[in-house]
Amino acid sequence: MIFVMDVDGTICFNGMYIEEPLRKEIKNIATKHQVIFASARPIRDLLPVIRGFEDYTLIGGNGSIISQDNQISVVKSISEDPFNHIKSLIHKYNLQYIVDDSFDYAANVSPDNTIFRQLDPSHLANRLTIEEIEKPIKVILVNLDDHLFELVQQELEKYESSLSIHYHHRENNIDITAQNINKYTTLRKVIGNLPYFTYGNDVNDYELLKHAEKAYFVGERNESMRLTNAEYLESHAQAVMTSLKNY
Repeated sequence: MIFVMDVDGTICFNGMYIEEPLRKEIKNIATKHQVIFASARPIRDLLPVIRGFEDYTLIGGNGSIISQDNQISVVKSISEDPFNHIKSLIHKYNLQYIVDDSFDYAANVSPDNTIFRQLDPSHLANRLTIEEIEKPIKVILVNLDDHLFELVQQELEKYESSLSIHYHHRENNIDITAQNINKYTTLRKVIGNLPYFTYGNDVNDYELLKHAEKAYFVGERNESMRLTNAEYLESHAQAVMTSLKNY
C-alpha cells in the first residue's frame, strides 16, 4: 500500500518537527508500505521538518516540485504572463508574499507571521529579489485583510484558467501554482493509477483526499470539502498514531 501524508497540521503540529512517537510510527509503516510526503512547503522548507525521511519521495510546493532519491526537479513553474500579473498585484497593493524558485526564494513577510518561522529555517537557500526569480513554482500572498483578500481574488480570477489557486480565507493567505498543478496531479505522475491511502487537513489536500482509496482528514470538519471516503481524526499526533497502528 502507498501512504501519502501532508505535513503541517496533519503530522506536524508545531511547525518545526514531527513528534518522536509519531515519527517512529511512520518509520514503522515505511518498513511495510511506501510512504510519500506531500506538502505545501517547497522542498527547502520541508527537509528540516521530516528529518530521517529525506530520501523518501517528497512532493513540495503543492505539487510544483518533487524530490526523489534526493534529486529535486520542478514539475511545472508559473508562466511569464500570469507571474507578471501577480507581481503587478504585489506592487499595486503592497502585498506581503513569498515566491519560491526551484530552491531559492523572494519574500516580503512580517516576522510576526507564522509562515515566516517556516521560511528556510535551516538557511539552505539564497534570498533573492522578486525580479531575480527565474522559475516561480509557487507564490503565497499572506496577511490579507478581508477587503484586500476580496480585491486580490477578483483580480486573480482572470488568470484562473492559467493558474491553480487555493484561497485560504481562515488564514488570510492565497496559494498559487501553475495551471493543473496540485498534490494529486503530481502524485499521479509518481505512482500512476495505483491506489493509495492519504492523510490531510486542508483545502490544498482536497484532490488527494477525494481520490484516495482511504482518506483521513485531520482536524475540524470542513463543510466546503465534501468527502464521502474520509474518516475524521482529532488534530493531534496521538490520533494519527492510533489510525496508523491499524496497518
